[in-house]
Amino acid sequence: MIVLAVVVSLIFSLILPKYYDSSISFAINRINRQTTTEYQFDGYYAIQASDLFSQTVMSWFMTPSVLLEIYEKAGIDPMIVSLEDFGGRFKTKKYSPQNIVVRYKERDVQTAKKIGQAIIETVQAKASVSNQSSDNQALFEVIGSKPVIVEKKPNLWLNVIIGFLSGVILGIIIAYLVDFWKNGQSTEKNTT
Repeated sequence: MIVLAVVVSLIFSLILPKYYDSSISFAINRINRQTTTEYQFDGYYAIQASDLFSQTVMSWFMTPSVLLEIYEKAGIDPMIVSLEDFGGRFKTKKYSPQNIVVRYKERDVQTAKKIGQAIIETVQAKASVSNQSSDNQALFEVIGSKPVIVEKKPNLWLNVIIGFLSGVILGIIIAYLVDFWKNGQSTEKNTT
């Protein structure tokens, strides 16, 4: 049983497709500050404003219409199965008020590159029109970095160890059930 479980986990690890883990960092910079004499702590308020605007940028990656726009710009079929799954394809994390990172996975490197470029273009375009002052000047500038794309393969040794442990546990359970069944049969014969 143990050998079978190890062989199955080994085969599973070898046929499991690789994928590409991708990451893009965005810097949110305050530009076109309005001059005023009323704020003594303008640097503090600029960071707070950047923090709030970064929340807006992060929310775009949970909005299906924005995600659809990204896929259309990349020229890739989004293959939408459900809105929940579609909205969960991108993971965002804020590392500071002015720095957010977007992560996503794709099956091939060319698709990952196309989507990465489409993400940068879409976010920068949306940011330039969504944060304007009363005189139509942008208050923030969102700058996307070059996408970092890394090939991920299944961890062969971890899967073999999990297969081995699963085989041991399954073997113990089967041995216990066989012993229980045999003892139940012999007890039945002895009582009749």
